[in-house]
Amino acid sequence: MKVKKITKYQRIIDRIKEIRRFYMDSEKQQEYDELPYFGEANHASSTANRKIAEKMSTLLIVYGKEGMEWSISPAGQRLVRREFLRRSWFHKHEYVEILYVIEGSFTQILLGEEIRFEQGEFVITDQNCEHADYIEAKDAAVLFLQIRSDYLEQLLRSYDGTDEMQRFLFHALWGQKREQSFLKLQRSKKYSRKEIDIEQLLENLLAEDLSREPGYEQIEHGLMIRLLQYLCWAYIPQLHTDSKESREKALLYELECYIRENVAKVTVSELEKEFHYHRNYYSLILKKYRGKSFQQYVIEIRMKYAKQLLEQTTLSIKQVAQQIGYENVSHFYHLFEKYYGKTPREIRSREG
Repeated sequence: MKVKKITKYQRIIDRIKEIRRFYMDSEKQQEYDELPYFGEANHASSTANRKIAEKMSTLLIVYGKEGMEWSISPAGQRLVRREFLRRSWFHKHEYVEILYVIEGSFTQILLGEEIRFEQGEFVITDQNCEHADYIEAKDAAVLFLQIRSDYLEQLLRSYDGTDEMQRFLFHALWGQKREQSFLKLQRSKKYSRKEIDIEQLLENLLAEDLSREPGYEQIEHGLMIRLLQYLCWAYIPQLHTDSKESREKALLYELECYIRENVAKVTVSELEKEFHYHRNYYSLILKKYRGKSFQQYVIEIRMKYAKQLLEQTTLSIKQVAQQIGYENVSHFYHLFEKYYGKTPREIRSREG
């Protein structure tokens, strides 16, 4: 029988709906059992390290609660019936794997723990992290992006990132061999689907990889840079690792993000509630990696933000002081002049 020609959808969830409607109906299972298949060694059962010849490759798997599993990649597609519950063999890759839970939830065993990832979450697993998939009897859909480490390095050089910690978190996934780590990324509440539709981007990436028409590699390259940019911009990463230093740096990243977003009112009491560590720990982390106490670091962030407001807005100096958390304007003047060697008025006059 002829395989249906690859179609490009508006969003990847629309593709999932059609797969369920046309291919996963129990009455049609026999009709599609003979579709060409890429083989188990690419994903679920080989204990050897997984390799890919291309710079990157996509793999879409749609799970049905009745045990049916539809898989599609550039190498082929197939519908099979499997027994649930089941766990794949533990394995690791010679590539970085990015997975996105399109529908339902998906469970993996990572760093000795069974971890459930929910719809809309990304997981980035380094090439040294041994893991296993745990497949349950329920509807779910997962897109896997398999990226060779040298290609990821090329992407990172192309990515115009400005936050050192953001770049570190991606770089750490392929640049080291001694530790095992993975990133879990959840959408920030600050960004809505209207601002960025990840599922549209992923559908474009999948469609290009499946069709592989002339120029697809250049299109994929641009889409991957955009994906990395969106993940840094609109998602909150949580680094899980067996390294103490990496855990500390992951907390440092989250800590700095929280301070910047709450610069006018942040206190150590709030940090205790948010991150559940003793208040002294935050100064220890900042002192170790930034050379400043919590109070010194907050003042630095406030002064930089104040200078930005003075240079780029028409807010009064009193309003600027209030914006960064100071009701006492004289105290703000003193701190600002001590930090920059100029008063707020002198900065404003110079820019004018």
